[in-house]
Amino acid sequence: MTPISVEEGGSLMSVPQQSQWWGNTNKSSCTTTELAFITPNIATARGFLTVHECAEIISAMNDAPREPAQVVRAGESILDQSLRFCFDHHFPDAFKDRIGERMARYFGGHRDQFESDADYLYGPYFMSYERGSYFRAHRDVANHRNDPARLAAHRWSLLLYLNGRDEASGLPVFDGGALILYETAPAVRNRRVVIVPEPGMLVLFRSALMHEVAILHDGTRYAIAGWMATSTDQAIGAHQ
Repeated sequence: MTPISVEEGGSLMSVPQQSQWWGNTNKSSCTTTELAFITPNIATARGFLTVHECAEIISAMNDAPREPAQVVRAGESILDQSLRFCFDHHFPDAFKDRIGERMARYFGGHRDQFESDADYLYGPYFMSYERGSYFRAHRDVANHRNDPARLAAHRWSLLLYLNGRDEASGLPVFDGGALILYETAPAVRNRRVVIVPEPGMLVLFRSALMHEVAILHDGTRYAIAGWMATSTDQAIGAHQ
């Protein structure tokens, strides 16, 4: 099996006392959550995190420094809120790597089902969407010759949701904010796939798929993103 690693990045920033949610990570719990493919290129794993773990991360995000999220355009990271309107929350690498290792380990444990050459995780990033937030249709791969090489290396995108619409969970709830993906597999009749976030749900899809986050009507939507990538040089737009 090809080794999985987590790419470290970003500067260390001062945050409050770290919570203990990551203390429960172990190899068996990271691979036994059932993987279900909705289409050939889109899969979900419900219950990847417990409600308690989601609550701990949400609390940490609320206390962490944040800034408006940027987008990459022609090789530059810029603020363009006509395309992406949400926030990035910043944590030290030690905090991020715990969940990143867990996400990467899950992907590695199901490698045969993904048929991918991805061998490391880029990320994770912690994001929140508030009322009026959205992310217009885009792909998580390189679209311009000046885009960073890491974008061309993306194979599978991983989105981990921390809350949803069910008040019974005891977590913050929100309205709107569905993930909309546009499947390209010829055998799929309905190409538009809508996923409503649930606490602890991990969504995995090929990074080359067009996707978007619908506008949030109320509340705050919390999520974590990472990208399984390949360390092998690839041309722009490759998506094995």
